[in-house]
Amino acid sequence: MIKELITKSFKARNTAHANHWTTNSYAQHKALGSFYGDLIDALDKYVEAYQGTFGQLEQAPEQVEDIAKFLRKDLLWLNSNRKEIARGVPALENILDEMTAVYMKTLYKIENLR
Repeated sequence: MIKELITKSFKARNTAHANHWTTNSYAQHKALGSFYGDLIDALDKYVEAYQGTFGQLEQAPEQVEDIAKFLRKDLLWLNSNRKEIARGVPALENILDEMTAVYMKTLYKIENLR
């Protein structure tokens, strides 16, 4: 049941996030923005408390064997497709820089800090 809860929560988060970007309603935009962040925070608390009670999950939905390899592949894709993604807009390039920095910092931490 826990894996189904995680899967449904991830799907609800992704769906709400996509609708957050495309709604023409300011109220819906704000409500969905809060929803996808708050839902994942609550799910994280729940799963950690669940694992504290019943033991660590053997495998979570969408889990990969080598997370560093997975993130590095995405980072390389971002860097390789930078021009097409930003379409020559400097502000969008700056935001992509921030996104790639998130990947780089995370890779540093998971590969070097124990």
